[in-house]
Amino acid sequence: MTRFQFAACEWAFPCWGDLAVKMAHEAGFTGVQLGDGGGSMQGFPLRNKRVQDYYLNIAVKYGMSYPQIHLYTLGHQGYYRNRPKSREGRICRESIKQGIIAASEMGVPCVTIDAMRLNDPAKKAYAIAATDYAVALGEEYGINIAVETDMTLEDHFTYIDRYGGKLKLCFDTHNPCMYGTGYPPDMIRALGKDRMDHFHIKDNGGNRDGYVNVESPLVPFGTGITFFEESARAVKEIGFRGWIVSENMYYHPSMMKGAVDYIDAARRDVEALKKAYGTEE
Repeated sequence: MTRFQFAACEWAFPCWGDLAVKMAHEAGFTGVQLGDGGGSMQGFPLRNKRVQDYYLNIAVKYGMSYPQIHLYTLGHQGYYRNRPKSREGRICRESIKQGIIAASEMGVPCVTIDAMRLNDPAKKAYAIAATDYAVALGEEYGINIAVETDMTLEDHFTYIDRYGGKLKLCFDTHNPCMYGTGYPPDMIRALGKDRMDHFHIKDNGGNRDGYVNVESPLVPFGTGITFFEESARAVKEIGFRGWIVSENMYYHPSMMKGAVDYIDAARRDVEALKKAYGTEE
């Protein structure tokens, strides 16, 4: 097995399911980080046996792996920031539970949750409670739990280390640039390989003033201002082995420039990943 394996997020393509996995395969990725199929808004479809078989058969058909399920819908709902006994808090816990059980039934080793925008003590406490629940349930079902954050380096340490190695990072190299929380390569080196489950990779061209924000365009890897090559060097330096997951959106107009179609845009990023991270064993 090669040191680095390259996957794409299911939501990096305009259609989820078969077409997303097929396009990722044709672009040269070997895995897909699954979303949650709509999560609580769609009755937790990944718990349905027919849906599970559908995804597992697609993986066999295209020779692809599913290294993680990201609780995409829960992340966008932000219910992990709500009081656990509130309606939203109960939906949060049920989303975590259904995601972890689905992962155990589908043979997916990791479930990824979010801990973002914890900008007051209550939100932080509620997110910690949700993470406590996820880590405990993950341990019960044999599923690794990863968390994506927008935190400073110091807050990463205090958040992750409270779990004694049972919680790892989905470290998004774009987030420190987006939220102004640090220089990604230095954060990667300081956190080290033992805190990392996998990496999310995006690149961004910045706005007209040179800032990265939610409106500034995603761009092909290595052409933006979010330290793509520098972060790759840091990942290699810490001795990490595992999944590098693209979260560039291949249907965005900024990603389609110079590309024939979605697959061509994604293929361009796969080549950039291989060049930056290497293909050695």
